[in-house]
Amino acid sequence: MTAALALAAARAGKRVLAVEVEPKGDLAGALGSRPVGAAPHLVQHNLSVLSLHAEESFQEYLRLFFKIPRLARLTPLARVFDFIATGVPGPRDMLVVGKIAFEERRREPNGRPVWDLILADCAASGHVVSHLAAPRAMMSLVRGGIIRGQVEWVEAMVRDQSRTTALICALPEEMPAVEAIELHERLRREAGVAVGACLLNRAFTTTISPAQRTLLDAMLSEGHRDAVSERLGASPAPLADSLQLAERMRDATVKCGRELRSALPVPVVPVPLQTTRAGLATARAVAEALAEAAA
Repeated sequence: MTAALALAAARAGKRVLAVEVEPKGDLAGALGSRPVGAAPHLVQHNLSVLSLHAEESFQEYLRLFFKIPRLARLTPLARVFDFIATGVPGPRDMLVVGKIAFEERRREPNGRPVWDLILADCAASGHVVSHLAAPRAMMSLVRGGIIRGQVEWVEAMVRDQSRTTALICALPEEMPAVEAIELHERLRREAGVAVGACLLNRAFTTTISPAQRTLLDAMLSEGHRDAVSERLGASPAPLADSLQLAERMRDATVKCGRELRSALPVPVVPVPLQTTRAGLATARAVAEALAEAAA
C-alpha cells in the first residue's frame, strides 16, 4: 500500500521518500528494487526509498548530532547513549521518528524542501502507536539541553496535521476491522496524530449477477451436468464452490466496510484485491485503483 501511494505521488510530479520502518517488510522490493539501507536510494523517477530500523537510527543520531562515527561506538559518550536508548522506554522509537523528521526538515540550497512527500511504511498497530507517541513520552524524560530541543521539533512535526497524517490499513475480516477502529482512537488519544483515511485493502468488489447464478445452476442441473463435464473434461462442481467463495468474500467486504464507516469519522476507501504476485506490478495496480477511487 505504501509503495502504491508512493508511485501515485511520484507520477503526479512530487519528489517522494518512502521509508520502511517494519523490519520484516519489503518496501524496496515492492518498488522493484533490491534491499536498501539507511540512506535514501533512488528506485523510480522522483521516488527514493530508505530502510529505517532502530539500531541504524541510533547510530545515525550519534553521527548527525554528536559527530560520533559508526566505528567509534566504544567511546564513553556512545556507551552512555546506548545504555539510555536500551534501558529507557521511548528513546529508540523516538530515534526512528526523529530520522523521518530530519528528512522532512532537509532543504535544498534555495530553501525548497528536499522531499514533497514522505511516506512511512509503519509497523503493526501496537508498535506504530509507540513510535508516534515516543516524542510525547520523551518530553517528560528530558527537561533541557540539545536533546530537549530536538524532541520538541519532532513532537511539533508529529502533532501538526498539515505535516503529519496517518492512513490506517484494514482488511475485510472481523479482527483487522476491529483493530483498525481501535487504532484510530489510540492514534488520536495517545499520539495526538491525525488520521486522514482508512484503506480497506484486498476488498472483493466483484458482484455475482443473477444471470451468472442462473447459468451455473443450469450447468449443474441433472439434465446438463454430464454434457458439461464431458465438454470441460472435469466436473463443474468447483465452479459452484468458487462462486460461493466469491459471494462470501463480497459479503465480508460489504459488512466490514459498513462497520468501518459507522465507527470512523474518516473516509473508508476500498482497494480491490490484486491477484498478481507481490512486487512492482502489484504496486502499480494498487496505485491505479487508488487513483480511480480518488477521481
